[in-house]
Amino acid sequence: MQPDPADLPARLEDAQTLDGDGLYDSALTDAAFVGMQAPGLAIETCVLERVVLAGAHLRGAQLRDVEMRDCDLANADLRGIRARRVRIVGARLTGALLSDADLGDVELEGCQADLTAFAGARLDRLRIVGCDLHHSDWQSARLRSVLIEACNLSGADLSRARFESVELRDCRLDGIRGAADLRGISMSWDDVLSSAGVFATACGVRILRPDLS
Repeated sequence: MQPDPADLPARLEDAQTLDGDGLYDSALTDAAFVGMQAPGLAIETCVLERVVLAGAHLRGAQLRDVEMRDCDLANADLRGIRARRVRIVGARLTGALLSDADLGDVELEGCQADLTAFAGARLDRLRIVGCDLHHSDWQSARLRSVLIEACNLSGADLSRARFESVELRDCRLDGIRGAADLRGISMSWDDVLSSAGVFATACGVRILRPDLS
């Protein structure tokens, strides 16, 4: 379950800034745009490294063939964005809003993404590995051909989400909401056993304590 990689040339021209006109065929490094207002921003064929977009308002942004390394998107408004062939590594996404996003061929690796909202998003061909997603919101999201591996999903809300060809591997699921809606997910037997308490609770099974007398 490997997304198509970003189509990037061996060398990109260095960019000095990012504004509402978008960013194309460029590399942007060590720049800060906290709270930036740029709805519909387009970023295409670019590499962003250590770029700070915390609290930015980028609703409806368009990303294509982009790699983001060690960027800060905490509390950014990314609702309704469209991303194709995007790789995000080591990013801070705490509290980011990706509700109603359309993400295809996207990789998230080693990201801090607690409290991130994917509610109502459409996620096709994603690979999410080694991310902290605790208390993230996936309500009514649609996931197809997605791998989520070695991630912390504790406290996440998966209510009414729909899954097709989705694999969960070695993930923490304690305290999740919507465990009864996980139809369409594949897990190893060991992972199922480690989350048995979660599934028992979702089925209304009362766990008896062992008799210690």
